[in-house]
Formats: sequence, C-alpha cells, structure tokens
Amino acid sequence: MASPRLQKLIAAFEARRDASADEPANDEEAVAQYRSYADEELALVDGIGPSLPADTTVHAVSVAGVPCEWVMAQGASPHRRLLFIHGGGWLSGTLDNYRHQVEALSRATGLSVLAVDYRLAPEHPFPAGLDDCVTAWIWMLENGPDGERACDRPLLAGDSAGDNLTFALMLRLKDEGKPLPVAAVAFAPATDFTGASPSMTERRHLDPFIKLDNVDWIFGQYVLDGTPRTDPYVSPVFSDLSGLQPFLVHAGEREVLHDDGLRIVEAAKAAGLDARLKTLLGCVHTTEYWCHVVPEGLGSLNEIGAYLKSNG
Repeated sequence: MASPRLQKLIAAFEARRDASADEPANDEEAVAQYRSYADEELALVDGIGPSLPADTTVHAVSVAGVPCEWVMAQGASPHRRLLFIHGGGWLSGTLDNYRHQVEALSRATGLSVLAVDYRLAPEHPFPAGLDDCVTAWIWMLENGPDGERACDRPLLAGDSAGDNLTFALMLRLKDEGKPLPVAAVAFAPATDFTGASPSMTERRHLDPFIKLDNVDWIFGQYVLDGTPRTDPYVSPVFSDLSGLQPFLVHAGEREVLHDDGLRIVEAAKAAGLDARLKTLLGCVHTTEYWCHVVPEGLGSLNEIGAYLKSNG
C-alpha cells in the first residue's frame, strides 16, 4: 500500500489532471504550458520541496558548449562517475529541477554524478539532445570533478524521457564503437513511441502523471524530420540490444509506461543480456523524482544505489 505521503502526492496530481484549463491556442503556448508544470510540481505537496544537504558539492562545467554540473554528496569518489540524464518529456526539465534527485543518487552510490543539461525540443529537435548526451559521456570518460583523469568503470542513469535517451545513448555508443557504461539504470523508461505497450491503455486512469492525449503531440514536437516511430534511437525497444551491458529498470505498478520497461527488459533477456525489472508496488510515474518527499522514492533510489555499487 502506498505511504500517506505518496497518496497525498497522487491526489494532488489527480486534482491537477482533472482541473479545467484553457486549451493552448497553438504549439508555442502548449510548450510553455507543458514546461510550467515542472516548476509547479514541487509545490504540490504543501510546498514540501527538496533542499540539498550542506555537505553537498555542486560544480558547473561546460562540455564543448553543453551545460553540465557535477553533483557530489559527502564522500563521493571523484574517480567513480555516473552520467545522469534528466526527464521532462524531451520538452522540459532543467538541472535545477533534478538536482535533489541527482544528489540523492550520489549519496546512495558514493559516485560523482555528472548531470547533462541537454538541448530540448521543439527548439532543438531529435537528435540534438542525444548528441549532447554523447558529448557529455565521452568527456566524462576522461574528466572528473577534480580535473582530467580517466574513468574505467563509468555508469549511466536516466529518468523517464532521460531513460529513453539512456538507451538511445547506449545504442549509439555501441554503433559508433565507443566505450559503453559498465551498467545502467532507468527510472520509468519510455521505450516505444508507437504506444503499443498494454499498460498505455490499461493503466491510463491509474497514473495521473502522464496524459496519453499528449503522447502524439510530444512526438511531433520531439521528432520533426520524418523519423519513424520505430527508429531505434527513438523507440529503443525495436533495436538490436545485443552487446549492451547489464541494466536495471524501475517502474511503478500504476504507471502507463510500466510495460515499456517490461518489454525492453524482455527484449534484452532474449538477446542474452543481464537485464532486470523492479516493479514498485503502488507507485506511479517516476516515484524516484520525489525521493525527498515520499519514502518510496528514497527507497527506490537506495536499491538503485546498491545495484550500481555492485556493478560499478
């Protein structure tokens, strides 16, 4: 059963979902409205928002023009590194929005985490964001928070749309013959833009975080060049996953993207990979984002931390 705090969070999002709102007049207004949600989310639970512990270090860097930042909890090793790709539906999300989650991930793993502020659609459509993630990854292999030094066991993690980019990044690295992460974690991945996963319809009324009516519109904003929905860098579930390293997927029991995670794990196992799915009972989309608000989010991140420690 969901904790009281998670129940309260879900109720707040259900109320927002059900509230009447003016329909945007055009795509520009729709994008602005979509982005405004991210700035509102942390105020939905009586204003309970994250604040970083005083012993956390945050260090901004520019990686070939791509804004990034190192986030290091106390005791994090500068030589053990993880690239984190934030969520936000490819159209929104900032380093500020996700810093609390990145800090919790650093604390749970003992890793120095490099968060990448990749370019967003529609101003910068696919594959611009993916290109930025590749740039950040290659740089992180040879550079840490304390300067130039190689990392021989790099790790990768993402959240929601950032999970989609996580898988796309691994596939791109494989295709280009570049070093892969030794392990990866995906929190609630979107892996199929065709919408074929059963949970997309079966759980649409259980998950107040994602409106299915927005899916086609989001795709149209993210991919503008006629790229098909089955392109492996857009819908990784249709890719050849052979040759990738172990990965773990966490997905909420109630979320519409649950089966996107299930299907890519099943496809990976069929390709001979070590892939695992953890279903978070009673949880909705990206519970980890609320790690400073709900116990389920922090518990999930701690499990993810244990997995990354054992594989990194």
